[in-house]
Amino acid sequence: MNTKGETLRREQGFLQLIVILVLLVVILSLLGVSLSALFENKMLQENFGFVGRALSFAWNEWLQGPIVAIGNTLWSGVIREFLWEPFRNFFFSLKGGGNLFSK
Repeated sequence: MNTKGETLRREQGFLQLIVILVLLVVILSLLGVSLSALFENKMLQENFGFVGRALSFAWNEWLQGPIVAIGNTLWSGVIREFLWEPFRNFFFSLKGGGNLFSK
């Protein structure tokens, strides 16, 4: 269940995204860039398509396995034991009325 604060933060983040997109369009317009011409440009479409296919191939063939294995190893060992659990315990103790400065 979402609290009122979480909903407000999410709405503020969405509004910030809208403002950034509007400013981006205004800046591109002031620089003389036509967005419709940009998206209709065949060369640009081909280039982005090539880069997208190359990145997808590299991820699927070479990067996904090692990165997922390293991430799982780090999460199950180092990160969870030395970072996540102490962080989590600290905030649970604060929530339970613990003192921030006591040992």
